[in-house]
Amino acid sequence: MKKILALTLALLMTISLVGCGGGGSEPIDEETVYEWALSCEYSAENHQTQALVDAAAMIEEQTDGHIKITVYPNMALGDYTVVYGQVMTGDIEMCANPISSQYDARVDVMNMPFLSSTFEEFETYYMDKDSYMWKLFEEITAGNGVKLLGFFNAGFMGLGAKKVEQEDFAFLTGTTPKTVLMRSPAADSYNLTMKAMGYNTTTIPYSDLYSALQSNLCDGWLGGSGLVNYDSFRDAIQYFVDCNVINESIPVLMNAEAFNSLPADYQSIVVDVFNQMQIRVNNERQEQEAKAITDMEAYGIKTILPTAEELSALRDRIRGEVWPQLASSLGQEVIDDICEIYGVTLN
Repeated sequence: MKKILALTLALLMTISLVGCGGGGSEPIDEETVYEWALSCEYSAENHQTQALVDAAAMIEEQTDGHIKITVYPNMALGDYTVVYGQVMTGDIEMCANPISSQYDARVDVMNMPFLSSTFEEFETYYMDKDSYMWKLFEEITAGNGVKLLGFFNAGFMGLGAKKVEQEDFAFLTGTTPKTVLMRSPAADSYNLTMKAMGYNTTTIPYSDLYSALQSNLCDGWLGGSGLVNYDSFRDAIQYFVDCNVINESIPVLMNAEAFNSLPADYQSIVVDVFNQMQIRVNNERQEQEAKAITDMEAYGIKTILPTAEELSALRDRIRGEVWPQLASSLGQEVIDDICEIYGVTLN
């Protein structure tokens, strides 16, 4: 934790010096127009994409047309691993997508189970600029020549399944060995979490998941929220276990040199607008996830919902069992810092 704070302080001092040297200190040039591309991985209709489009319109209006941002949905500019590299170099100015661990292994901290499990916790642990997660990603991205502008909440992952042995939350998320085979992303945090809940797993590619469910190559999956399960898999599943086990968060990012080249007034506008948008996306997602549960039930999908006590018991057990096992990939210092912040005593 001390290392993060020290590095953050050094980063802030560096930014201040850059500002004194010209970045953000120049007066507004009425002739200059900044034209940027913003890549995102979601469809044009997705509420996160719409938030980006609205952010671009607000920024253009508030800068009197001096900043024009074009949003490219559906990964039109390339896969997220490629796009982030291009934001680093400035070939693409902005993006809203995950960061690959090839750039820094610590970004996989975002896949840890139960870092946040409610939309209120997401505000505290991600969106607050004094939070550990914000400061950590600010440090990581600054080291890559990228500026962090916000986190978009893409929901909390549950279990979608064709069949279950028992329609009981405590059984389905407990330690009892299960007979169903569940698809899980090929990452330690997911596989260890599923193992802690007694599931056997397979790493079928996401693009093949729907057909795999239809052809009985797997019985269910972890990796999507209620909304994702309803929108994309409602004809392939019969159950949804709403366990909120892993939060999907999408960083909004910008090339640091492009940001630092802006006049101070424009920098403030960009920061303020994207802060508004991360709040908006979090609120919208909460409403959409609640509606998805209702829609699934109306469609005939059995939703298995926890009591507050059941969810708390699952959270505490998974943190205690899984978090220590992630030290080898994330580093013991990161695990220790997070445990200190969350008040978790590891087993």
